[in-house]
Amino acid sequence: MKGFIGYGAVGRGAEITTRWAAVALGFSIPISVALDSILALVMLLAWLLTINYSGKHVLSLSKWPDVIRANPVAWLAIALFFFYLIGCTHSIGNHQDMLDGLGKAARLMFIPLLLIVFQDAGTRRRAWYGFIGAMLLTLVLSCLLWLGLLPQWGIIRGDAANPVIFKLHITHNLFMAFTAFVCTVQARYAAAPRQRGIWVALALLAAFNVLFMVQGRTGQLVLLVLLVYMGIVWLRWRGVAIALATIGALAALAYALPSSHLHQRAALAYHEFSTSQSSEAATMSSSVGLRMEFYRNTLEIVRQRPLLGAGTGGFRQAYAEQVRGSERVATHNPHNEYLMVAAQIGLLGLTVLLALFAVQWRAAAQLPSMREQMLARGMVLSIMTASAVSSTLIDHAEGWFYVWMSGLLFAALKSAHPLQGAHNR
Repeated sequence: MKGFIGYGAVGRGAEITTRWAAVALGFSIPISVALDSILALVMLLAWLLTINYSGKHVLSLSKWPDVIRANPVAWLAIALFFFYLIGCTHSIGNHQDMLDGLGKAARLMFIPLLLIVFQDAGTRRRAWYGFIGAMLLTLVLSCLLWLGLLPQWGIIRGDAANPVIFKLHITHNLFMAFTAFVCTVQARYAAAPRQRGIWVALALLAAFNVLFMVQGRTGQLVLLVLLVYMGIVWLRWRGVAIALATIGALAALAYALPSSHLHQRAALAYHEFSTSQSSEAATMSSSVGLRMEFYRNTLEIVRQRPLLGAGTGGFRQAYAEQVRGSERVATHNPHNEYLMVAAQIGLLGLTVLLALFAVQWRAAAQLPSMREQMLARGMVLSIMTASAVSSTLIDHAEGWFYVWMSGLLFAALKSAHPLQGAHNR
């Protein structure tokens, strides 16, 4: 009818909105929690408007079965969320804790949606530009803050001694370590020497930011793991030797510069670990000591409820019961994703999580280019490493990073066209 917008136009507009919201989410994840939530809601609502739209390039609900069947990353993500749903039926947590835990787990359901959204190579390319752009902005501002050239204001979280910008040091360093890896991979496969030089410079600056500027030990560990991985892939056993020699050189440099964050944080970690071996309760000032205490108590929770766990959102209550009557610190977060999953949804749920990581690692071999394979496996290694010392999937930024990257990196498994731009061979 004249004067009304046709449903096809609405569906096509909603499809475009969904794609741009997914692209913008990559820029937002390293920067803004509030914007993440808005963009995720926009993406979901816009996608719902495309369900019955039958355009040529559509995000239709009818595509979900095909994507899920063809992409094991999709159905394992759904399976893991299903375990969290089951966990609600026997959770010992209160209603609010259960809803909070289920809400965080619901992010996994965006993986199948993102796998559909990122079927288009142009959308993937723009998404990479958004994420790298956000990280390079963070890197520049961090360096300026470290040099004392950027005043502390509003959104800046750190200072010259710990120049984080939009996120706390753990998240900042995790994302920056992955950025250093991405820049190194880009340099390795760059077509022109000038491009290669720019990517190398950015990779070195990002690595320096992780190792010597910002205090997050998680990112430092991730960076070292990624360094070994690159050595193995590119130079085989000779690469392992080079990677270990590089790590040794960094350790020697840190020892020679006792005022550096790397030296101070490594020395503090060693001291806290050595003092954490006693049976006494850890103090709040001992980060490593508290983590070791959290690990021991959480393992006891898993031992008591091995099959199904304490239920979705049940960790806080289970841990409170575990330390009741003692002087030990109660917590809602054991700072270990594997223990968190096992404590909430049992060893069966942990098996599904590990299967998801394993399938992603194997599926990466089917991606169109070596560059894409390395990026995908580097992301999996980053999350698996960080998950050993933090609860990555329940943390907002880290959880969205994993979900968004899973959709972006593994969408090419179903794509009819090879990745272009930033992902060409």
